[in-house]
Amino acid sequence: MVAPHGDGTSDTASAGLQVETIENVVPLDAQTGALSRKTVPDVLWDAVFGQPAPSGAEIEAAGGAISAVPPMRTYAILDAARITNLPEVLEDSELAHRCLFKGRAYDDLKNVAPWIVRLEDGNSFTRNLFTRSDAYWHLWDNEAGIYMRSRASLDDMWRHFRKFTRIRDEAGKWLYFRFWEPRWAKVILRDMPPADAERFLSGIARIVAIDARGGGADVISRRSGRKDMI
Repeated sequence: MVAPHGDGTSDTASAGLQVETIENVVPLDAQTGALSRKTVPDVLWDAVFGQPAPSGAEIEAAGGAISAVPPMRTYAILDAARITNLPEVLEDSELAHRCLFKGRAYDDLKNVAPWIVRLEDGNSFTRNLFTRSDAYWHLWDNEAGIYMRSRASLDDMWRHFRKFTRIRDEAGKWLYFRFWEPRWAKVILRDMPPADAERFLSGIARIVAIDARGGGADVISRRSGRKDMI
């Protein structure tokens, strides 16, 4: 598998991107004894679970009825190499999920493969992703993947992101492309030709990439503000 090159410091405007950096992101603690437990840190709530009003394009795509516009859903693409027994953990989580690999690649690599998951507020696995403690199931420091907001279904998101799991190198050899690495998300999109970045973000309202060690998060969206469906 390969990761992109770069230092992550360059302006992303060349790819038509808008990047908002949320600073001073503090993960949840174990919340032992709390009567009402949070699912994500307050500073990330709007980026991860907020419900923005539908755009004019979204209303038009839904036939002109606001009520027909699907809700803004929250997804994660998680690296099974960074979460022990991720396939089994997801099965127990009661969250909808699918591996981005299939066939022989799934059989051989499912325990180190990327998995797309629809996250839900109040779910214990979702909470664990945003929690830091000495417990192995609290996963903040694993930096296990990236988060996306979209009105598309899980199956549509699965089909969309499967298009990007492999790339060709200069010799024409196919390689797995680790676009789900949170530290590289902005660099990946910056280095893509604008047309490819537009295609990658089709149907995606925003991508949230968290730097757990640095205490910040990049919220990446298209500068045009389009939110067309996948």
